[in-house]
Amino acid sequence: MITKKAEYAINILAELARREKERFYPSGEVAAQHGTPPNLVPQIVSRLQKEGLVQSARGPAGGIQLFMDPKDISLKMVIELFDGPLGLTRCLTQQEYCHKTEYCPLHGIWKRTQGIMLSELEETSIKDLAEEYENVNASK
Repeated sequence: MITKKAEYAINILAELARREKERFYPSGEVAAQHGTPPNLVPQIVSRLQKEGLVQSARGPAGGIQLFMDPKDISLKMVIELFDGPLGLTRCLTQQEYCHKTEYCPLHGIWKRTQGIMLSELEETSIKDLAEEYENVNASK
């Protein structure tokens, strides 16, 4: 399952991707656009900065801005940054969890389904998500 922190991080990045690239924006303002709880913003932004996805600046004109090109940031990358390896079941991410993988009919189904999910998350970028938000807002 994808945690709320990962979801909030994705939305913060998508919101930054929708904005002017050369400016810094107050992190609380950016995060509030998608309902990120204020107490989580520093943790999320710190992690994104540590990984080189955003940069921050202090002072009156400070805030955060994207550091990486949003087309180079996949949803999978952000989710795994906060949640670790993604898996539909523990048998796909923790080898020692299940010893029936060689003869379990469910294992093959889980593995194929997970492959599709991971592929979709890898192929979908923050830029794609930002464009989807623009489309939704334009149709309102």
